[in-house]
Amino acid sequence: MLDLKDHFIQALKTQPKFSEAHLQLALLYKEEGDDKNTIKHFESAISADIEEAKRLEGKGDELMKNFQFQNAKEQFVKSQEKKIHCAEVYSQQSNYYIVQGQNKLAQSALRNCIKMNPTQAKAHRDLGLLLIDEKQLDDARLHLEKSIDIDYSDSKSHFNLGMIMIIMKDYEDAEQHFLSAMDINPKFAECMLELASLKLKMKQKKEAKKYYLQAKAITPGLKNAVLEKAIR
Repeated sequence: MLDLKDHFIQALKTQPKFSEAHLQLALLYKEEGDDKNTIKHFESAISADIEEAKRLEGKGDELMKNFQFQNAKEQFVKSQEKKIHCAEVYSQQSNYYIVQGQNKLAQSALRNCIKMNPTQAKAHRDLGLLLIDEKQLDDARLHLEKSIDIDYSDSKSHFNLGMIMIIMKDYEDAEQHFLSAMDINPKFAECMLELASLKLKMKQKKEAKKYYLQAKAITPGLKNAVLEKAIR
């Protein structure tokens, strides 16, 4: 009986440009720590999706010229589906590069993901986080804001946008994003801790104590020396 990897390898023998098979193989090789084959199959999946998306788009354009609008629409829809799949491959590829510590390659993969599917909130968020590490705060802020525009319920985007606003010394905006993150995820202890620290900076000691104690109630082992001293 074929195992999962052999199943996809066999599928590629009959359909060498089967992008989903390439993607699944990339993920399987990633689990095995086979970097060479992981990269190879990610690239093959991307190449197959881009080629097919262009082919379908070209077919749609030809049908439009012949006034076959419904048929043209079907080709454009299929092309878009390929682009969305390609965006998912880029997203998975970026995850691989992040684990490998190759942040520049991860950023490139995420930018390509966004080109293929501008509505993928996670790609904007992940790119924003990488840009924070690079100290590119303005670009990071734009991508985190875009992530929230697409998916307001993403507590991590709110939290990290709040952290950027603290660096920019916009404390009121930071507070609003922290509060939004906590509304979405009431057990977000890390966010409560940062909000407590922010309240201390804003000379609101009582509020700082409240949020610090809430964070500790959720995560009992949590401790912050500055806050401990300030709220005695």
